[in-house]
Amino acid sequence: MKKLVLAVSVTALATAGYAQEPAPAQQAAVPWEVFSEDGGRNGALVKSADGSQLVLKCDKPGRREVHAIVLAPSKKLAVPNDRPISRPIRFQFDGGAPKTESWGFYEHHAIAQGKTSDRALARFIAGLRGTSNVKMRLDTGIGSDVDLEFDVAGSQEVISRVYDSCNDNEPA
Repeated sequence: MKKLVLAVSVTALATAGYAQEPAPAQQAAVPWEVFSEDGGRNGALVKSADGSQLVLKCDKPGRREVHAIVLAPSKKLAVPNDRPISRPIRFQFDGGAPKTESWGFYEHHAIAQGKTSDRALARFIAGLRGTSNVKMRLDTGIGSDVDLEFDVAGSQEVISRVYDSCNDNEPA
């Protein structure tokens, strides 16, 4: 009988101790892929279901070197060109009010650079912070608009990482 009481007590203590341990933290899946290369090139990207990508990137460390790119390899965004054509992109962050900016369009990508006095990149980064979803409508001017959607959960941490790695200051 003593052995049975001792066994039940040990089992009860073990079970009570196990029940009080916190469960392992569930980490939300962050869709961003971070990359870093020799020479200072670094950044992060997310992919949409159709293979399009939203990229935050720095080609070389320095002030105003971070830029954002939307790559849509299966879509034609502009006529083939060596210099970008300024066209509007409409953004909707987490279902909020749409905002429109002008980015430079190439045949299969659009870009907003931090080097220019234009604040399009800064406003995009500000909208992206803390957002979990962004919908984009790219006005190609050569055909149908291109609609894209990206899961951007964890964007605040990614933005900070890219700007820190680039030795740049995040836009206010």
